[in-house]
Amino acid sequence: MKTKTTKNNNFREIISAWAKAMTVILRQIEKQTSEELVEMILKADKIFVAGQGRSGLIGRCLATRLTQIGFQVHVPGNATCQKIEAGDLMIAISCRGTTMTTVEFARISRDAGAKVAVITASDNSTLTKLADKVILIAANDEKIRKKCKYVVGPSNNTLFEQTALLYFDALIHIILKRKGISINIINQKHANLE
Repeated sequence: MKTKTTKNNNFREIISAWAKAMTVILRQIEKQTSEELVEMILKADKIFVAGQGRSGLIGRCLATRLTQIGFQVHVPGNATCQKIEAGDLMIAISCRGTTMTTVEFARISRDAGAKVAVITASDNSTLTKLADKVILIAANDEKIRKKCKYVVGPSNNTLFEQTALLYFDALIHIILKRKGISINIINQKHANLE
Protein backbone atom coordinates (compact mmCIF):
# COMPACT_ATOMS: atom_id res chain seq x y z
CA MET A 1 0.00 0.00 0.00
CA LYS A 2 1.42 3.36 -1.04
CA THR A 3 1.38 6.25 1.37
CA LYS A 4 0.78 9.77 0.18
CA THR A 5 3.97 11.83 0.21
CA THR A 6 3.69 15.52 0.95
CA LYS A 7 6.23 18.08 -0.18
CA ASN A 8 7.63 18.47 3.34
CA ASN A 9 8.49 14.81 3.83
CA ASN A 10 9.77 14.01 0.37
CA PHE A 11 13.15 12.37 1.00
CA ARG A 12 14.56 13.24 -2.42
CA GLU A 13 13.70 16.91 -2.01
CA ILE A 14 15.26 17.08 1.46
CA ILE A 15 18.44 15.26 0.37
CA SER A 16 18.74 17.42 -2.73
CA ALA A 17 18.43 20.60 -0.63
CA TRP A 18 21.14 19.39 1.77
CA ALA A 19 23.45 18.38 -1.11
CA LYS A 20 23.07 21.79 -2.77
CA ALA A 21 23.77 23.59 0.50
CA MET A 22 26.85 21.46 1.20
CA THR A 23 28.16 22.16 -2.31
CA VAL A 24 27.82 25.92 -1.75
CA ILE A 25 29.61 25.69 1.62
CA LEU A 26 32.45 23.49 0.35
CA ARG A 27 33.09 25.86 -2.57
CA GLN A 28 33.51 28.74 -0.10
CA ILE A 29 36.33 27.05 1.83
CA GLU A 30 39.61 28.64 0.82
CA LYS A 31 41.89 26.25 -1.07
CA GLN A 32 45.03 27.76 0.48
CA THR A 33 43.69 27.27 4.01
CA SER A 34 42.96 23.62 3.26
CA GLU A 35 46.46 23.16 1.80
CA GLU A 36 47.92 24.64 4.98
CA LEU A 37 45.87 22.21 7.10
CA VAL A 38 47.17 19.29 5.04
CA GLU A 39 50.73 20.50 5.67
CA MET A 40 50.04 20.80 9.41
CA ILE A 41 48.78 17.21 9.45
CA LEU A 42 51.77 15.92 7.48
CA LYS A 43 54.28 17.69 9.76
CA ALA A 44 52.66 16.77 13.10
CA ASP A 45 54.37 14.29 15.42
CA LYS A 46 51.00 13.27 16.88
CA ILE A 47 47.48 14.38 15.98
CA PHE A 48 44.69 14.92 18.48
CA VAL A 49 41.07 15.29 17.38
CA ALA A 50 38.55 16.90 19.75
CA GLY A 51 34.85 17.68 19.53
CA GLN A 52 31.73 17.04 21.55
CA GLY A 53 28.36 15.59 20.58
CA ARG A 54 27.87 15.07 16.86
CA SER A 55 30.96 17.15 16.07
CA GLY A 56 32.90 14.68 18.20
CA LEU A 57 31.47 11.76 16.24
CA ILE A 58 32.53 13.38 12.96
CA GLY A 59 35.95 14.00 14.53
CA ARG A 60 36.25 10.31 15.37
CA CYS A 61 35.59 9.52 11.70
CA LEU A 62 38.57 11.72 10.79
CA ALA A 63 40.70 10.16 13.55
CA THR A 64 39.88 6.67 12.25
CA ARG A 65 40.89 7.48 8.69
CA LEU A 66 44.11 9.24 9.75
CA THR A 67 45.03 6.22 11.86
CA GLN A 68 44.29 3.86 8.98
CA ILE A 69 46.71 5.72 6.71
CA GLY A 70 49.54 5.64 9.23
CA PHE A 71 49.30 8.68 11.52
CA GLN A 72 49.53 8.52 15.29
CA VAL A 73 46.13 9.89 16.33
CA HIS A 74 44.47 10.35 19.72
CA VAL A 75 41.03 11.37 20.89
CA PRO A 76 41.03 13.18 24.26
CA GLY A 77 39.01 11.28 26.84
CA ASN A 78 40.05 7.85 25.58
CA ALA A 79 42.17 5.85 28.02
CA THR A 80 44.94 5.46 25.42
CA CYS A 81 45.22 9.21 24.74
CA GLN A 82 48.78 10.43 25.15
CA LYS A 83 50.11 13.79 26.36
CA ILE A 84 49.99 16.62 23.81
CA GLU A 85 53.31 18.38 23.29
CA ALA A 86 55.17 20.81 21.04
CA GLY A 87 55.30 19.38 17.53
CA ASP A 88 51.79 17.93 17.84
CA LEU A 89 48.54 19.10 16.24
CA MET A 90 45.12 19.53 17.86
CA ILE A 91 42.18 19.51 15.42
CA ALA A 92 39.26 21.03 17.33
CA ILE A 93 35.75 20.77 15.85
CA SER A 94 32.83 22.90 17.05
CA CYS A 95 30.01 24.44 15.03
CA ARG A 96 29.59 27.52 17.24
CA GLY A 97 33.15 27.52 18.57
CA THR A 98 32.00 27.83 22.17
CA THR A 99 31.85 24.23 23.40
CA MET A 100 33.60 24.44 26.78
CA THR A 101 35.41 21.09 26.66
CA THR A 102 36.68 21.63 23.12
CA VAL A 103 37.80 25.19 23.94
CA GLU A 104 39.66 23.90 27.01
CA PHE A 105 41.39 21.17 24.96
CA ALA A 106 42.51 23.84 22.48
CA ARG A 107 43.79 26.04 25.31
CA ILE A 108 45.74 23.17 26.89
CA SER A 109 47.19 22.32 23.46
CA ARG A 110 48.40 25.87 22.87
CA ASP A 111 49.89 26.04 26.36
CA ALA A 112 51.78 22.80 25.60
CA GLY A 113 53.24 24.34 22.43
CA ALA A 114 51.13 22.32 19.99
CA LYS A 115 49.50 23.79 16.88
CA VAL A 116 45.72 24.17 16.88
CA ALA A 117 43.51 23.84 13.80
CA VAL A 118 39.84 24.73 14.28
CA ILE A 119 36.95 23.55 12.12
CA THR A 120 33.91 25.73 12.84
CA ALA A 121 30.93 27.60 11.41
CA SER A 122 31.71 30.67 13.50
CA ASP A 123 34.66 32.78 12.39
CA ASN A 124 34.70 34.89 15.56
CA SER A 125 34.50 32.72 18.65
CA THR A 126 36.44 31.72 21.74
CA LEU A 127 37.79 28.71 19.86
CA THR A 128 38.95 30.60 16.77
CA LYS A 129 40.94 32.98 18.98
CA LEU A 130 43.04 29.98 20.09
CA ALA A 131 43.64 28.73 16.54
CA ASP A 132 46.72 28.74 14.36
CA LYS A 133 44.49 27.80 11.43
CA VAL A 134 40.69 28.15 11.02
CA ILE A 135 38.67 26.20 8.47
CA LEU A 136 35.33 27.96 8.15
CA ILE A 137 32.39 25.72 7.24
CA ALA A 138 29.80 28.48 6.93
CA ALA A 139 26.68 26.44 7.70
CA ASN A 140 25.10 29.24 9.73
CA ASP A 141 25.41 31.82 6.94
CA GLU A 142 21.95 33.35 6.39
CA LYS A 143 22.11 32.90 2.59
CA ILE A 144 22.89 29.20 3.06
CA ARG A 145 20.08 28.81 5.60
CA LYS A 146 17.64 30.22 3.02
CA LYS A 147 18.90 27.80 0.36
CA CYS A 148 18.52 24.85 2.71
CA LYS A 149 15.11 25.23 4.30
CA TYR A 150 15.44 21.91 6.12
CA VAL A 151 17.43 23.35 9.00
CA VAL A 152 18.09 20.95 11.87
CA GLY A 153 19.65 22.01 15.17
CA PRO A 154 20.85 25.34 16.54
CA SER A 155 23.15 27.30 14.19
CA ASN A 156 22.26 24.74 11.50
CA ASN A 157 24.76 22.36 13.12
CA THR A 158 23.53 19.28 11.26
CA LEU A 159 24.54 20.88 7.97
CA PHE A 160 27.90 21.80 9.56
CA GLU A 161 28.55 18.20 10.64
CA GLN A 162 27.53 16.69 7.31
CA THR A 163 29.73 19.13 5.42
CA ALA A 164 32.64 18.54 7.81
CA LEU A 165 32.44 14.79 7.14
CA LEU A 166 32.69 15.35 3.37
CA TYR A 167 35.51 17.85 3.89
CA PHE A 168 37.49 15.43 6.06
CA ASP A 169 37.10 12.60 3.56
CA ALA A 170 38.39 14.93 0.82
CA LEU A 171 41.39 15.76 3.06
CA ILE A 172 42.16 12.05 3.38
CA HIS A 173 42.24 11.67 -0.43
CA ILE A 174 44.59 14.66 -0.73
CA ILE A 175 46.89 13.30 1.99
CA LEU A 176 46.99 9.84 0.37
CA LYS A 177 47.97 11.40 -2.94
CA ARG A 178 50.56 13.67 -1.31
CA LYS A 179 52.15 10.72 0.50
CA GLY A 180 51.93 8.44 -2.53
CA ILE A 181 49.88 5.86 -0.62
CA SER A 182 47.27 3.62 -2.24
CA ILE A 183 43.71 3.95 -0.97
CA ASN A 184 43.88 0.17 -0.44
CA ILE A 185 45.76 0.82 2.79
CA ILE A 186 42.45 1.75 4.42
CA ASN A 187 41.12 -1.74 3.69
CA GLN A 188 44.35 -3.33 4.92
CA LYS A 189 44.26 -1.36 8.20
CA HIS A 190 40.51 -1.67 8.75
CA ALA A 191 39.65 -3.00 12.22
CA ASN A 192 39.07 -6.74 12.48
CA LEU A 193 37.91 -6.68 16.12
CA GLU A 194 34.32 -5.81 15.30
